[in-house]
Amino acid sequence: MLRLIGNAVGCREALALAVAPALVSGVWVTTSPQTYERFCAGPARRARWRRWARKSWADLCRGCGLSASRTTKSRTVGLVPKEGKRFAASQSQTVTVWTHPTLMDVTTSGDLLRLMVRTRTGQTVADLEAAAAPFAAAAGARAFRCIHMTPSAVEIVLVMRDALTEVREAGMTGEVSVNAVSLGRRQDGTPWHLSVTGRHTLVVGCSGSGKGSIFWGVCAGLAPAVRAGVVQLWGVDLKRGVEVGIGKPMFSAVATDPASAVQLLTRLLAVLEERGHRMAGRTRLHQPTQAEPLHVLAIDELAVLTAYTDPETKKEASRLLAEILTQGRALGVVVLACVQDPRKEVVGLRGLFTQTIALRLRSADETRMVLGEGTATIAPSHRISPAVPGTAWVVDEDGSTDRVRADWWSDQLVRQVATSHPAPMVEDLTTPAESPAQASTRARPPRSRRTRVSEVA
Repeated sequence: MLRLIGNAVGCREALALAVAPALVSGVWVTTSPQTYERFCAGPARRARWRRWARKSWADLCRGCGLSASRTTKSRTVGLVPKEGKRFAASQSQTVTVWTHPTLMDVTTSGDLLRLMVRTRTGQTVADLEAAAAPFAAAAGARAFRCIHMTPSAVEIVLVMRDALTEVREAGMTGEVSVNAVSLGRRQDGTPWHLSVTGRHTLVVGCSGSGKGSIFWGVCAGLAPAVRAGVVQLWGVDLKRGVEVGIGKPMFSAVATDPASAVQLLTRLLAVLEERGHRMAGRTRLHQPTQAEPLHVLAIDELAVLTAYTDPETKKEASRLLAEILTQGRALGVVVLACVQDPRKEVVGLRGLFTQTIALRLRSADETRMVLGEGTATIAPSHRISPAVPGTAWVVDEDGSTDRVRADWWSDQLVRQVATSHPAPMVEDLTTPAESPAQASTRARPPRSRRTRVSEVA
């Protein structure tokens, strides 16, 4: 009887010990999911990823075609039994030896699993990059990227959980920033900053892919600098002003048809030539100031200007834009252009843009057109879901690709930013542009061509 009672008590204690951790975890995750993720679920999940990578490395390399095998004869030294004789002094046998790339390090941070891999003899980093997609599939990763470390080593970053699924509304920081603007977040959850100064940016994506988020992310992101007079925005919206019209107060000049767009480009080229005369012999790189602001030309629907208008306007617009793209970087005149079709016959000046952003595209060929050869596999923009507008692939300065998502700009927020950050100078496009010789004879544009907002009020 006493034995039965003892057994019953022991069973209850064992059951309590088994249920208690699950009960504590349930209460913890319900009352404080942030701390549960930080101190319990997150570390356990990352430890499981690291353990899987180390344990499965040899099988992964063989399955992905990264390993090499060779047969060799192994000789056993010692007295061993042999048929026909009592003993033999040695015995040889054929053995298959596998050689794998070296897994130098395995680390985790947040939702990323990082594999530092060094090539085996006879391999290049291109072979490791080609195997990154099979690695990601085997790990069940959401995305991946490759970072060149040395000529023989590459870091394969596997994104195990997608941080870009949720839409995040944009917000204003109020900081006067010219060199770069914050557009959203990268696939590892870190902020995505886009360089502006000294860069011409081409944004390519299908209709509804989120070009407006990037367009206003740049323009509204520069709004504090516009109000301070350090940046001057020029807008070309060939959808009859539907896009730029929402934030028109931020722009010094806006063109809504091809003819006025040519006038705007002519005026901006005159500003560029005037500045070039002043900078000649003094400096080779423009520094934005209130006296010499950074000029940003923002173009929506570039194809209407360079492909779908009458031949004379198309030829003149392409000529003017080519001069701005080739000369503007050092002189403080940069271009942001959005387009749906990246083909050369539509965007013949595609090669003059120094950085490109690939939103959702139609095919692997378009991905290669926008991001370069070999990117259709490592940066598949043609596989971006229509359900995640604003998601794009970019090429970083080190040559690696990364997936990003721009924050969403509502019409109300754009209007609010434009109203509170108006452009201090307004260009009058109806006044004929002056020649470079006339421009070189003065230090500042005349009041007849450029008007302060305060004077108009």
